Amino acid sequence: MTTIKKIDDSDMHLLIEKLGGPDGLERKSAREELVSLGKDSIDYLIELLKHPKHIYRWEAVKTLEEIGDPDSIPLFLEALEDDKSDVRWIAAKGLIKLGAQSIKPLLKTLEKKSDSIFIITGAHHVFFDLHEMNLLPDDFPIDELLAALRNPEMSGSVRSVADGILHKLK
Repeated sequence: MTTIKKIDDSDMHLLIEKLGGPDGLERKSAREELVSLGKDSIDYLIELLKHPKHIYRWEAVKTLEEIGDPDSIPLFLEALEDDKSDVRWIAAKGLIKLGAQSIKPLLKTLEKKSDSIFIITGAHHVFFDLHEMNLLPDDFPIDELLAALRNPEMSGSVRSVADGILHKLK
């Protein structure tokens, strides 16, 4: 049985601050410590997702991906729209890591934001990998969804396909 350790609020804020520091080894050490704290770190990492410094956003999403908790799904979906591609990539990896739990939330996001090229690109990455890993339901229309995602100028098609799949999954 893994024991998750606890630390006080000031130590947690110190770890969070180290995520944006200039020393890569110190950032990695802080990230590993936050990962070892598990779910307790998530609320502290949320505030970093909108931080103006790229490194804070990258480290926050990377830490969330390594924690691998389903409560992070909305945070990964938000990070799929980050202006930096490496942050979006890690967010997609986080959704992939969570597997089938990511399917419905990502489809709902596609329904709402089918005009976002970042969401469409991230969704394509996630659904392609989930398919390759055999983590989609047997009757999941992956070919139809991937075809719609490859044609982002047809955002109505993406919305329609996502909506149809969601209704089928209920």
